[in-house]
Amino acid sequence: MKKLDLHIHTIQTVSDHPFSFSIDKLKEYVQGLHIDGIAVTNHNLFDATQFKNICNALSGICVVLPGIEINLGANGFGHMICISSPDDIDDFSNRCSIIQTKITTPRDRITYNELRQIFGDLNRYLWIPHYDKKPTIDPSILEDMKEYLLCGEIGSVKKFIYKQKDTTSLIPLLFSDLRPTEDLDIFPTRQTYFDIDEISINAIKKALLDRNHVSLTEYEGKNRFYVLPDLPISTGLNIIIGERSSGKTYTLDQISKHNENVKYIKQFSLVETNPEDAARKFADHIAAKRSSFAEEYFEPLKDAIDIVKSISSEDDDLSIEDYLSSLIRYARETDRADMFARCALYGETKFPDRSFDTVISLIESIEHLLDAREYKDIIEKYVQREALIALRKELIITYNREKRRALEESWVNDVVANIKRSLVSRSAAVEISDIDFYKCQMNRVKVKKFNQLISLVKQERTINRQEIESFVVQTKKRPFTSASELRSASGKRDVTFSRIIDDYTSNPYRFLRELGDMPEIPEVDYYKYFAYVDYQILNQYGFQVSGGERAEFNLLQNINDAYRYDMLLIDEPESSFDNLFLRDRVNHIIKELSKSMPVILVTHNNTVGASIKPDFVIYTKRVIADDIHYERYYGLPSSKELISSAGEKMANFEAMLDCLEAGEETYNERKHDYDLLKN
Repeated sequence: MKKLDLHIHTIQTVSDHPFSFSIDKLKEYVQGLHIDGIAVTNHNLFDATQFKNICNALSGICVVLPGIEINLGANGFGHMICISSPDDIDDFSNRCSIIQTKITTPRDRITYNELRQIFGDLNRYLWIPHYDKKPTIDPSILEDMKEYLLCGEIGSVKKFIYKQKDTTSLIPLLFSDLRPTEDLDIFPTRQTYFDIDEISINAIKKALLDRNHVSLTEYEGKNRFYVLPDLPISTGLNIIIGERSSGKTYTLDQISKHNENVKYIKQFSLVETNPEDAARKFADHIAAKRSSFAEEYFEPLKDAIDIVKSISSEDDDLSIEDYLSSLIRYARETDRADMFARCALYGETKFPDRSFDTVISLIESIEHLLDAREYKDIIEKYVQREALIALRKELIITYNREKRRALEESWVNDVVANIKRSLVSRSAAVEISDIDFYKCQMNRVKVKKFNQLISLVKQERTINRQEIESFVVQTKKRPFTSASELRSASGKRDVTFSRIIDDYTSNPYRFLRELGDMPEIPEVDYYKYFAYVDYQILNQYGFQVSGGERAEFNLLQNINDAYRYDMLLIDEPESSFDNLFLRDRVNHIIKELSKSMPVILVTHNNTVGASIKPDFVIYTKRVIADDIHYERYYGLPSSKELISSAGEKMANFEAMLDCLEAGEETYNERKHDYDLLKN
């Protein structure tokens, strides 16, 4: 087995954050982690001189392969790693120099056709796309290059596990994406093992013909990976045991530092110290967690508010009144009409404003249908692609025609307005005020509909209900009952709603207008003042949770949230919860979670440590010599002995009994006592 890291940066480019490369740190990295081979893959360039210097510095330590990481795509772009044989370094350098001239800013990229033109025979190289790692390569390019692609780079151990199980996917590879700098003190443990004897492009390609020849450790295949430089663990469920102050929490802290996107539930973090303060914080926390759902639920209300908030019924009424008054005066003073007033343009009305929202929306919708690769077969089952393209073309033509017409009408309006101003200034006749009756009437209808909508929004009802084990997270809405409740919801002590609370009850439109007169309240929050949203956590009997139940719920929710992370660490859950809760509610969730991501659990409790049936065991031991340090022994639960990274061994049976049962003698005494009670 060979340990490889085929994604290392040694030059700061326009696509990098600032860093200063250290050859000594790179040497320390490959020696410290016993890496057999690396690839130098800088963004969109290859420096042959620097590459040769790195090869000389690592001679006899590590094989170095030449490579480049390319911005590849048409519309957007992802990253594609290309690795060449060291024997072709001059030819490879020349081809990379073409890419360097084409990509000079972070957003520049080359297309797949350009890639083929630059590199010619793509079979000569090892191609590694960003597969499940940002920025991801466009699936259409993966399809175009499928005969040249054997593998893809992913971003975490969790994704490695998932992709290894999916035999239809590219073989996953995990690399460091390292930038070795002088101040780098924690080395990443993201490398991949290949079942090869020599490190060459052809040997790596042969290994990639079978996904079983790729793993995260040098043994046990895909079921292990290094979470620390000296500590392999299972990709499933791991427990860490040991005596007090033996380095269990220290080990978790180190794992958290060395790995990215980790969910870490620390010891005692969920226990309440001040019940009153805890209850308030719990309610705020639940509200914050669920607020995104409420925002999505009220999205139509936000749209309605955006439409209505700019409507002024008072201005519309004044416009109508001005029009009627001017019309009456004009009728009374017809005899005063002079030559200017008799001109046809004197009483001309403007062309109405045109809206293109509908046609633009239709064009965008058709473009979404045309771009929906994932659902292409379903769409074309009912609508031919050629028909969609023809419809899009005709709509664009229609839009251009109507847009041109609107511009012409706008120009005519400006010309007529200038002429009317000149005629009015010379005439003694009364001018009839302009008014858009259609707009005024539509505004009235919108206000009426808005008031009807708000009456529905205020109705009390449960808008969401989610079960988490034996708990229910319930979201309800209801009308506000007082001005003080509105002020409390605003979170602003200096804002008063007593003046407008009557309008909240009887005239929602006027209430909205009055919110607009309160500068303390941002427009984006207007929707929050029409319905009170209450978040409740209920226990299995339908009652509000107690303090202890709040802690239980927090633990369950934290574990559930771990699905968004790549690894879960839990430090001694038994310190805060009883054994029945752990056995009945927690253990099976953790076991289920460990099927899709690594889970590491520190414990000295047999309900968790033994009953949970872990996949891997780590035993920590404090050693006091010239200094204080911690040793770690590890192995399978079924292993007779646990072994350390230094090769030392200890009996697994003794470790388990000492840590989980307080020793064999205590275990036997307790078993004897239980047998007496049972009989």
